Amino acid sequence: MQPRHFHSFAGAPVALAMALAWSSGPALAQDGSGTPATATSADAAPGEIVVTATRRAESLSKVPQSVTALSQASLDARGIKDISGVVRQTPGIQFDPNGFGNQTNIAIRGISSTVGAATTGVYIDDTPIQSRVVGYSTTNAFPAVFDLARVEVLRGPQGTLFGAGSEGGTVRFITTQPSLTDTHIYGRAEASATQGGAASGELGVSISAPLVRDKLGLAASVWYRHDGGWIDRQDANPILTNAPYLKNVNSSWTQVARFALKWAPVEGVEITPSLYYQKRVNNDTSPWWENNGLAPSDPGYKALSNPSKGQYVSGAPNGSPDRDRFYLPALNISADLGGAQLISNTSYYVRDQSGEIDYSTIWPAVFAGTPWVGTDHKALAYMRNDQRTFTQEVRLQSNNNNAPFTWVIGGFYAKSVQHFAEQVYDPNFADIFGGVPPEVVLGVPLVDGLYSLAGSGRGADEQLAGFAEGSLKLTDTLKVTAGVRVAHTKFEGNSLFQGPVSGYQLQDQQSVSENPVTPKFALNWQATPTTLIYATAAKGYRIGGTNAPVPLSQCGTDLANYGFANVPSTYKSDSLWSYEAGAKTRVGGVSLAASAYHVDWSNIQQNVYLQHCGAQFTANLGKARSQGFDIQATARISPAFTLDGTLAYTDAHLTQNVSGQPNPQAGQLIAAVGDHLETHPWTATIGANYEAPVGSATAYLRADYSYKSKARMSAVTDSSTSSYDPGAYALPQVHYASLRAGLRKGAYDLSLFVDNLTNETTILSRSIEVSGVGTYRNLSQRPRTFGLTLLMRQ
Repeated sequence: MQPRHFHSFAGAPVALAMALAWSSGPALAQDGSGTPATATSADAAPGEIVVTATRRAESLSKVPQSVTALSQASLDARGIKDISGVVRQTPGIQFDPNGFGNQTNIAIRGISSTVGAATTGVYIDDTPIQSRVVGYSTTNAFPAVFDLARVEVLRGPQGTLFGAGSEGGTVRFITTQPSLTDTHIYGRAEASATQGGAASGELGVSISAPLVRDKLGLAASVWYRHDGGWIDRQDANPILTNAPYLKNVNSSWTQVARFALKWAPVEGVEITPSLYYQKRVNNDTSPWWENNGLAPSDPGYKALSNPSKGQYVSGAPNGSPDRDRFYLPALNISADLGGAQLISNTSYYVRDQSGEIDYSTIWPAVFAGTPWVGTDHKALAYMRNDQRTFTQEVRLQSNNNNAPFTWVIGGFYAKSVQHFAEQVYDPNFADIFGGVPPEVVLGVPLVDGLYSLAGSGRGADEQLAGFAEGSLKLTDTLKVTAGVRVAHTKFEGNSLFQGPVSGYQLQDQQSVSENPVTPKFALNWQATPTTLIYATAAKGYRIGGTNAPVPLSQCGTDLANYGFANVPSTYKSDSLWSYEAGAKTRVGGVSLAASAYHVDWSNIQQNVYLQHCGAQFTANLGKARSQGFDIQATARISPAFTLDGTLAYTDAHLTQNVSGQPNPQAGQLIAAVGDHLETHPWTATIGANYEAPVGSATAYLRADYSYKSKARMSAVTDSSTSSYDPGAYALPQVHYASLRAGLRKGAYDLSLFVDNLTNETTILSRSIEVSGVGTYRNLSQRPRTFGLTLLMRQ
């Protein structure tokens, strides 16, 4: 069970240096798939990045779909260190850290969900690592941005080449590969201070070098980062007048290590075993409380935070730390067969997550209608999640991008098993009822005399798929592409919850299986050597799942109000069709990429929150439409001065009422036609970079600014729906600016930076425990931060 969240997506689309992402190296890349990403002089501009979005190495300007790619040099120039920074530089994608543990949600073109299987594929090289929502905090883990060759964001469904987890799009983190010929060393160190918060710092080094020239190569890296906190915490219970005031509690740290070997036993064959490891620890969550949940006229009322004065305070009685660790061993084998290349990728993803969430004010809000019960009530939920995913993909693909017919054909198998457990340690649960034991009030005693809730469960996804895609040149400039993926998918789930909060709720093994077919069609015209015009139609899909039951004694009224007699034991897949038209062109020093899209999403897997009992479940409810466009541009004004920017618009709204009843009446709607999915419709960014020689060195200055318009109204702000919360409101505009000045000489680069230059305090997301009860918890951007970065590349 979790508090209620309604929010706008944080970090939303914003800018990027576009199709011509200026890079410090040649137009070469190496995909973790083993595909050599080499751009020939015929199709790549100097400095243009090469991607493998189509599973073949191609110049970004030749890829007939909407793609953003950021090279390592581009990431460093913008000070990007995590997924939120990538999102800030990418149109059409939104990212929401919702403040509950380490949970985050990601959406591309408005396609998102906080329930069920992922709508966005997340890949490290050729391995998918996205997670299904099973139990607590089972949202995606994202690799830290260090020692990456590039990050690719593919907008629109990628179901043909990347499978069921890519209904709305795919984010790919492409790692640096071992070299058989050259030695490359990359290092990064940083120190920074946050206004009103604690200091931060990082140190990392990466090396790629041949051990036996042309035969055996090594790539290895280690990285550590500490992010200082800026949220203070003091128990807001009004009866505690001398509770300790703790400073900067939301600090965190991240460790990353990676090791890869590349062996070329014979010409044309490469065998690459690798291991990626990451561990992240959040010492506490980052939401700040407006007050202690009481009305200003009530005795004991206390205003906690004042962002205008840099005061961000949590009133939680206890901290809520979160630990998330994963490691990924993989084996990639590629063989050049002359006119074709055979590629095999085998991997095993292991993720373990645990945390403690403070429920001390949640249970009183659910059962007593107030966050406080007149005592120092303490309840702490111990959460655990684990995920084990085995994947095997084999594909055969053509080698020559300039051939009249290019193709890829392959097979894919994956099995992902997730477990969750939740135990709410609450031996004084009876305090909520004035000392009356819970078995008297609710009919069920504490589990082992200690736990008000004890639950555990398992979910297992299995996929077997075959896919093929081919592109045929009808003329020298006109090409048609068609592809399809045919899969058999199955999900099994079971769970058991016990205790006075839930009663005895056993979910026997439930399963759902389907045979999805996801086709893709495209037509592209190379109008000039530097102008590409294209149109695509593609289907996206994600598998269904199962629901755990909820206690009817506490949740029956909410269920009835929504039109449900009980929680459905399973829910089905949802799917969409996406239609996109776009163009990419380069004229002189100006590069431009633009696309417009229309998405129809049906049978949507929706979260149904039972707002008076704190439970939730998933059902297939409603239809939605997302329409919009995105533009990315780069202009080299002079040899010293470059501008880059983006503009994006997303209009994502429901086109069908959402309700459990066939003919819903006003007040019984969960959401209504016209209610918007959680988006800021307009996003924009502009970046400027200026360089000038200073003796034998180069000085530079870079400025970036991003903007998100006011969020559109969703069901929780729509008074015609039963999801309405009178305290919810459409979130305001968001501004973010950064500035970096540095000096680069030889292999070294030293810079000073300021992030959140104007110290914006805008609320990015907002949540509450129970509608109308307790205080609102808000998430904001990290306050103004000053720092120093040292880079080394050779």
